[in-house]
Amino acid sequence: MTRFLSYSFAFLGLFAMITITGCGPAGHTVQPVTGKITYKGEPVEGALVTFVSVDPYGHGAIGTTTSDGTYTLQTHAAPKPGAVVGDYDIFVAKTIAVDIHGKEYLNENQPLGPLGRPATKHLIPMKYSGDGVPSVLSATVQKGKNVFDFNLED
Repeated sequence: MTRFLSYSFAFLGLFAMITITGCGPAGHTVQPVTGKITYKGEPVEGALVTFVSVDPYGHGAIGTTTSDGTYTLQTHAAPKPGAVVGDYDIFVAKTIAVDIHGKEYLNENQPLGPLGRPATKHLIPMKYSGDGVPSVLSATVQKGKNVFDFNLED
């Protein structure tokens, strides 16, 4: 599976990792969380799905979508896949690097833009990315199997 990465995408991942390793008591009960991300009805492959706990002491969870748009969350709060029971703001991001002429680049060939940073192109609307905007998606993880499908629109 080809994955695209930009600095803003990497920042979101770093933010997720900081959130995931947040403070709180050990022994959280992790519940399975899966779902599907579509954009305009089509599956989104290679998107980073980030669940950020609304509890300041909570643990977040992340997953990456497969070719059919499905994801499975993982948290550092436990060794098994899933997320801790609670309320979450959800962010979905998929970006690629582009040069000033609009040519798209894979991870290993990123062009540099202004100030030595790669230029980025959001492949789904930024309102879902958490890149300086509040969350427009939310979910509550409950005991048992949790399935959260999101169809993103412009």
